[in-house]
Amino acid sequence: MKIRPAVLLAVTMAGCLPATERDFQMAQTLIEMGDAINEIRSLQYELQDRVDSLTTVMAKRDTVIRQLANLAGVPVPP
Repeated sequence: MKIRPAVLLAVTMAGCLPATERDFQMAQTLIEMGDAINEIRSLQYELQDRVDSLTTVMAKRDTVIRQLANLAGVPVPP
């Protein structure tokens, strides 16, 4: 019977210990990792926007080439 309160007291005290330097370093590392992930997401969105823009430019260029080829009577493969 006396073992249970002692175990409960030990577990409770272990949860109440002050944070150590290692805990602070771990928290800082997690914050830095979160910032890095957010930066990667931002760069990925920017890259996707550029790819979409280039796709639009290429589609317009292909349309102009087809129109010029049709006017000149030159067959253009699909």
